[in-house]
Amino acid sequence: MLANFMIAVNAVVPLFLLILLGMGARSLHLLTDTELKHVNRAIFTVMFPLMMFYNIYSSDLSGSFDPGYIGFGVVMTLIVHFLGMGVALIVEKDNRSRGALIQGIYRGNVVLMGLPIMINLMGEEARGLTAVMVAVIVPCYNILAVITLEVFRGGKPDIRDMGRRIVTNPLIIGAVLGILANLAGLKLPSLIEEPLGDVSSAATVVALLVMGASFHVSSVRENLRNLIIGVLGKLVLSPALALLAGYAIGLRGIPLALLLIIFGAPCAVSGYTMAQQMDSNGELAAGCLIFTSLFSCVTICGWIFLLEQIGAI
Repeated sequence: MLANFMIAVNAVVPLFLLILLGMGARSLHLLTDTELKHVNRAIFTVMFPLMMFYNIYSSDLSGSFDPGYIGFGVVMTLIVHFLGMGVALIVEKDNRSRGALIQGIYRGNVVLMGLPIMINLMGEEARGLTAVMVAVIVPCYNILAVITLEVFRGGKPDIRDMGRRIVTNPLIIGAVLGILANLAGLKLPSLIEEPLGDVSSAATVVALLVMGASFHVSSVRENLRNLIIGVLGKLVLSPALALLAGYAIGLRGIPLALLLIIFGAPCAVSGYTMAQQMDSNGELAAGCLIFTSLFSCVTICGWIFLLEQIGAI
């Protein structure tokens, strides 16, 4: 239990350090609002699409491939997404905040926390299924996020314009190209692949720095109700629903533990950048990321303890 707690802490602490560095840069007036806006747009249109392409392109989708389990994971992601949408429609009237809240409830940071926790908890045999599920679920997250934020931009939706924006969204393009390259068995030369890997590694770092520089502590009070709903939805209700459904259909061991990581991980870092660039409530998205990351160390360990006590893992 302590080992899993330390892994969660080690995954979260670097996030907060980068956020604090961004806050420090803003307080020292090293970054202006105009510069932050431009950098954030560069992250959204260049760095994240390249990261999405590289992550899918470099994944081994043939290892531990279980169509039934993958299908279950995708269906549960859709269920959590639509339940989050129902909650947002009930508790929030502002469309911009609705989009950010929905994204905060269903979209997790499985890339950062998935593999380390799973290997520590279940051993090396968990690597294959975890890698496959991350490669499948993350594009699902992004596709749903693009559609959700597009729908809840505010104002009267234009179906034709909305469809065009979804199809031309940089993250969707990156994901589709990554899937096509992976399925085709494309092997890029090292002089191209290595820079892609470097950009992929740097994308999250830069996004966190920009988020820290853009975040205003005063926004916590303004978004407090939605932040509480987002944290409870992401760390408690979402994993509870997925684990209950998985347990009911007979999942045990690695598949059940992986559901915890997929549905109980804190909010994805890219959620803030997407919210900012797609006219959503960026402050709410940033708050959901910060507070779910903070509390996830406790909730993930609590869920693991519960699963161990009932002999499910």
